[in-house]
Amino acid sequence: MLFASTVFGRLGDTLGRKRIVIIGFIVSGIVFYGQTTIRDLGSLFLLRGLAGLGAGMIPGPLAALIGSGSIGVFTAFGSFGFMIASLIAGILTKDAYVFTASAVMCVAGFGISFFIREKVHRIKVPLFPVKVIRKNIHVYAPFLLRHSAASAIWAIFPIYMALLGVDRFMIGMLYAINPLMQFTFMLVLRNVKSSRLIATGLIASAVTFLGYAVIPHWEFLIFLQALLGFSYANLYLGSMKELLEHNEERSTVTGLLNSIIGLSGIIGPLIGGLVAFLGLRAMLYFSSGVAMVSFIASRLLMKQAR
Repeated sequence: MLFASTVFGRLGDTLGRKRIVIIGFIVSGIVFYGQTTIRDLGSLFLLRGLAGLGAGMIPGPLAALIGSGSIGVFTAFGSFGFMIASLIAGILTKDAYVFTASAVMCVAGFGISFFIREKVHRIKVPLFPVKVIRKNIHVYAPFLLRHSAASAIWAIFPIYMALLGVDRFMIGMLYAINPLMQFTFMLVLRNVKSSRLIATGLIASAVTFLGYAVIPHWEFLIFLQALLGFSYANLYLGSMKELLEHNEERSTVTGLLNSIIGLSGIIGPLIGGLVAFLGLRAMLYFSSGVAMVSFIASRLLMKQAR
């Protein structure tokens, strides 16, 4: 995902965004269904890697096709998709059924993509856009810190919930609360200033991660998942607005944000796995602290950017 988001985000600006989105759905559909053939660790690594490649091709160019005017609605519908997917996964439960359903959704996305209207406007972007990254570091750096902290949690979160006594069906339902709240809050907050959204999202993330560590019973997760949805709605919407409103290379900058998500998916579980040797709750406290550091970094970098 890190590789694909960076490369194909740039190609969306230089070659055309609709074309990349269509190809991304083709690749994703094939690979997602291919996950039904996983039989050993080798095939797991290969197909999960290719899944990241396919999934990473789509978000940056697709967001650039939307532009800044409707970004709140666009991000909200993305979260709505996550909610539907969580519910489907909780209902289907069997891996083969889940992978097949995801492939079918990609086929649907592939078909719908042909109806996207695009006024092709190619932009020259360097092979490695250092200036673009430097210009938007006040968005990328805090997002990387916060999302690495979150990824450390998500790597063990189903295990943590199971230890709290949650069954597989309820795990799916709890996961669905997060994107449902994201969908709701992204629609409500779409006119709020981007800097305020980012700050609120980072603080609320720190509070949420701390809450995971201190809850005595799993029922408290219902509230915390709602708070998580509020925090990410603020952070992601604010980050996307900031990037799309202040950059011409829209596919590149949003692709790079998706690359940050991919990078945090590497950093977070690695560091979180080491900290988890001290206990799962210790890792949750650690993630809360990292999220608070991301807020401080955001404030400092935002002042320099302005």
